[in-house]
Amino acid sequence: MKKFDKPFRIEKRVNSPFSDIVKIKKESNGLGVLKAFIVFGIIAFQVLMFIVLHTTFILSFKWTALLTFIISLITCIYVLSSNKNSHSKAVWIIFLLLCFPFSYIFYLLSDERLLLAKSSKRFKTIYQNSERYNLNQSAKIKNQNVINNCAYLYNAGGFNAYNGTKAEYFGSGTSFFDDVIKRIKLAKEFVFLEFFIVADGALFTRIFDLLSEKVKQGVDVRVIYDDMGSHKVLSRKSKLALKNSGIKIQPFNKITPFVSLALNYRDHRKIIVIDGKTAYTGGCNLADEYVNEKRMHGYWKDGGIRLDGLAVDGFTLFFLRQWEVLSKQSEDYSAFLSKANNYQNESVFVPFADGLDYKNNIGKSVYENMIACANQKIYIMSPYFIVDDTLNNLLISKAMSGVDVRLIIPEIPDKTFVYGVTRNNAEKLIDSGVKVYCMKKSFVHTKLLLTENSAVVGSINMDLRSFYQQFECAVFTDDEKILKDANLDFDETIKESLLITEKNKLRNHLIYRAFAGVMLLFAPFM
Repeated sequence: MKKFDKPFRIEKRVNSPFSDIVKIKKESNGLGVLKAFIVFGIIAFQVLMFIVLHTTFILSFKWTALLTFIISLITCIYVLSSNKNSHSKAVWIIFLLLCFPFSYIFYLLSDERLLLAKSSKRFKTIYQNSERYNLNQSAKIKNQNVINNCAYLYNAGGFNAYNGTKAEYFGSGTSFFDDVIKRIKLAKEFVFLEFFIVADGALFTRIFDLLSEKVKQGVDVRVIYDDMGSHKVLSRKSKLALKNSGIKIQPFNKITPFVSLALNYRDHRKIIVIDGKTAYTGGCNLADEYVNEKRMHGYWKDGGIRLDGLAVDGFTLFFLRQWEVLSKQSEDYSAFLSKANNYQNESVFVPFADGLDYKNNIGKSVYENMIACANQKIYIMSPYFIVDDTLNNLLISKAMSGVDVRLIIPEIPDKTFVYGVTRNNAEKLIDSGVKVYCMKKSFVHTKLLLTENSAVVGSINMDLRSFYQQFECAVFTDDEKILKDANLDFDETIKESLLITEKNKLRNHLIYRAFAGVMLLFAPFM
């Protein structure tokens, strides 16, 4: 991996509807910021008014104070008996007891069974209706640990293990999107894109200028973007240009000026499917910083993977289900599946997803299973490291058992508060033998878990948001070429990184430990 990628080149076409998007990006999307300020200001006002009116009512009828305290106490007992992770339980109990006059109402409004009942029902219906397209694959699997992980993925979410697939690993966002552009140019039938962030800029101009040409050729182009992730960086003008060019777009969980804890649930998936023959996933969003066209936090280290072959159907299915949920229109899945070639490769590939459309915390469980099965090495690259006690203790026990456990995190943060918790949590592992590295002058955004016999590449961060609150996706594989290239990427990144030791730990400073301790209370929301 080279420290700095080659400059990303912009290819402009005459009369392109996207030719001025770069200018929009450089001038900053002021209207998007203003809209966000107004929306969140209205929401904050609603919350404040509720608290004031509710508290005033309680003070007027003092007997209600005892009643609300009892209700909050009962709610605390309910929280303790729930399936929430330990961090979330601690935060909710503190909030319920300190703000007892109204806290129990916020908890009830945040309960997934009430908050997302309608959405969950729709997800379930679409999942059941489309399951007939998810043909069971009889993949050949040699390693017992891989067999166990594939069995979990199938039983937990119906994710098939595929042979007949070849893959390519990318150690940078530039190489990832250069390859994507080459494949889009060859598209004949359809191109599906799903991203957390779609942002105006050089990359946007190049990709969507190409896609608008493909629409003219009769290619079905569809885009899903997360409204929260894109709201300040994707202008209204760009959205209008997309629609006018014939590209179909759907925002996920659109931001509205009304109080709703459902805004906390986001679509963090990164999926590209081309003609049902090629699929991509990884950490890269569709924005300039991911190809280092724009330097926001030093060098942006990212990566991803391309699949060609039978396993592509898995990502096609994920996208179509999400599209059907958002568009509220039924889809004929058969028109987009079983299009890929069957390559002579016995390696195993399991595309899998996570989110509210599945009962289990699949991403977290896959990470736990891989770590528990590792006997030689556990290599992790993640922008964030905010995990619960189960994962934390697993890494500690593995390191103390002689397994080579290494963790690469950024040196430059994208979010100061989140980085404080990440660095604090990572440094706690050093005493147990875990080697922690910070990539110098860089922000690491790659999501990679690597053991001696398998790897996961995708959108899933090592944090509680990815594990419990976001829609995610990834690929589990034992492919020797992917393992070799991912190992090489990890080794090259370590060369550009600083090893954290007892001498240079930030935890050596009392003020930092106090700051990290306070911020840890908000870990479930980071």
